[in-house]
Amino acid sequence: MMNKNFWIAVVVGSIVVNVIDFLVQGMLFQQMFYSKMQGLKMTNPAWFMIMDVILVIVFVWFYDKVYGSFGGGMNGGMKFGLYYGVVMSFPTMFFPYLMWESVMYGYVWASIIYGIAWGVVLGTVVGKFYMKGEATPAA
Repeated sequence: MMNKNFWIAVVVGSIVVNVIDFLVQGMLFQQMFYSKMQGLKMTNPAWFMIMDVILVIVFVWFYDKVYGSFGGGMNGGMKFGLYYGVVMSFPTMFFPYLMWESVMYGYVWASIIYGIAWGVVLGTVVGKFYMKGEATPAA
């Protein structure tokens, strides 16, 4: 499973999502939402970069397990990323709104849409770089 293609997909995917997260989470959402929320603490940005790498490793690992259902290439990766983005973003992003008073409802929907787009972009990139030969057992 963790062959050369796996690690190439992880490295390229990590670079792509770190750039996207910097632009969307670090700049756009900062202006739209985070600057208006109460009680948020700022942490070292390196942790966000490390988390993106971990998320990409899990994404590629899971894509490897369901590769036969979606197929390879950019189209197969994009379809997988769409499903992954929906599962990971909806309804998960409603929890911050339900738990903290300062989380705005618009942020919930923006985060859901962003999470789905994030999955589609990452899936397209991973599909381009991760080609699999034979099926790997899911367990």
